[in-house]
Amino acid sequence: MSFLHGNLGNRKKEKPLKSPPSRSIADAFTEYINNEIPSRFIDTSKLQFVSRKDVLRVFQDEIASVTEEQIQQRIRNSQSDLLASYQPRRETILRQIIQEIVKYVVLSHRCGETSGEASYQDIASRRRRVARFKKLVQFCETSRRLGCKLAWVDTCCIDKTDTAELSEANHATYKWYANSSLCIVYLAESTSYEDWVRESWFTDSWTLQELLAPRRIKFYSKHWQPFNLLKIDDDRKDVAVAHHLENVTGIRKAVLTADNSHGIHGHTFWEIISWASRRQTSRIEDRAYCLVGLLHVELTIDYGEGNRAFSRLVKTFAAKNPSWDIFAWFGQPSVDHFALPLSLASYPGFEAHMVEGRAGVQEFTITRDSLFLRSLPPIPMDLCSVVDPDGPGHPFRVTLKPRSDKISSLGRYGNLLVECGAGRLEIICGARQLSVCIINHHPTQSRQQGKLVVGADYICFLLYSQNGGDDETSWMKLCTDNLLRISCVGMPDTTGSGIVNREPGVRDTQPTSMAGRKTFTLSLVTTSIRSPTSE
Repeated sequence: MSFLHGNLGNRKKEKPLKSPPSRSIADAFTEYINNEIPSRFIDTSKLQFVSRKDVLRVFQDEIASVTEEQIQQRIRNSQSDLLASYQPRRETILRQIIQEIVKYVVLSHRCGETSGEASYQDIASRRRRVARFKKLVQFCETSRRLGCKLAWVDTCCIDKTDTAELSEANHATYKWYANSSLCIVYLAESTSYEDWVRESWFTDSWTLQELLAPRRIKFYSKHWQPFNLLKIDDDRKDVAVAHHLENVTGIRKAVLTADNSHGIHGHTFWEIISWASRRQTSRIEDRAYCLVGLLHVELTIDYGEGNRAFSRLVKTFAAKNPSWDIFAWFGQPSVDHFALPLSLASYPGFEAHMVEGRAGVQEFTITRDSLFLRSLPPIPMDLCSVVDPDGPGHPFRVTLKPRSDKISSLGRYGNLLVECGAGRLEIICGARQLSVCIINHHPTQSRQQGKLVVGADYICFLLYSQNGGDDETSWMKLCTDNLLRISCVGMPDTTGSGIVNREPGVRDTQPTSMAGRKTFTLSLVTTSIRSPTSE
């Protein structure tokens, strides 16, 4: 019987839960269902809602078959070194069994712009609008052929008029995709791999987590035909599919094929942000909200706040994960704080060589109108030259050079190229002092020192002061149209002020080598930067 013409209200009376499992097993299933999966599903046979409380009944026979003896046998068969004690081993094995039983399929797609999508209200009121239901019917039929009783679709399984439900969905979507047995990706504009470069699914910000979180993914064309006919449970594991995905997303194969169901680990803030930088959302706030799961942060949902959502995301992440690369941005600052970026577009493409082997600034404090860093000493700079813009809309190109009379003890550095508008050029020309603060130095054995490598480039802030003294609190940060980089080109003069320090265990005062290159260490200092508006 067709979904669209069948009687949606003709439900058979459900039989009661039979042969209940042991209390501990039943409690484990209940806890998982109440906390780890979506609050509502679609029954793939009836096109009706199935609530969390009904999931136990859907899988009652399978749940009743789980015994303590089965769990113990699985424990004995397990060879994992991570399962060290009885209780963690039992909990881990039982969770595996639960996930094998409580199976559901999720749909990843782009919302239709012409006919629209079946909504929560459509399903709840049993309104059958053929055009709206077409995709949902195809998805449920595909899911049913794959042996799944339950399916989840964001467009109709969330009551978007319920603020609490919408907030839970925004925070839990990553987890819900990760716990699914399969994610079906529907590419509505593609019939071949060649179409992927024009497929809007790959440019949607929300679909990024839907690509990375699931344990298994199958890609389907606009005609609901599978792209990959090989009998593998995850299309991303196919060499050809992984190659196309890497090309169209810019995400490395190692990330695409990894098990990210427990979160994105081993990747920096800058790298994760770069995956989303080429994607778009219809709401400005969603550029931040879509990253909540990927960055493992809690963020209140407040539509209407605009770009403030992104600066809140960065600040929230930094509070738990202090990392220098949150400052690796250019352009306009947030309206909330000068040290935070205006938007996702403020971050340039990820540069692995600028991150690998770099400790950078790890201690910093962001207050209402200041930023305090434990950084290498600022490097004094002088204005060297100014090149006029190439045309309307282009920046001035300003060259700054290190003050050789001031930095003999800090090392030797190349010139700094600054791109900026007329207003910031005026600030540079009128500043009493200019300095550069390197933010991604190399680590040392001491947290009170940072290492620099001769011949290496470093990301930095441009600081300025309107007074002529050396008061640390007088620095202000100048935002620029480019990400600033400075090269370390020579060793310091160790007969200077004595800022160069030995690492613990080094017996002489000569710098050690790093991969055949000269290195030296500098003691960290507290660099205080205040808001230009606090003058």
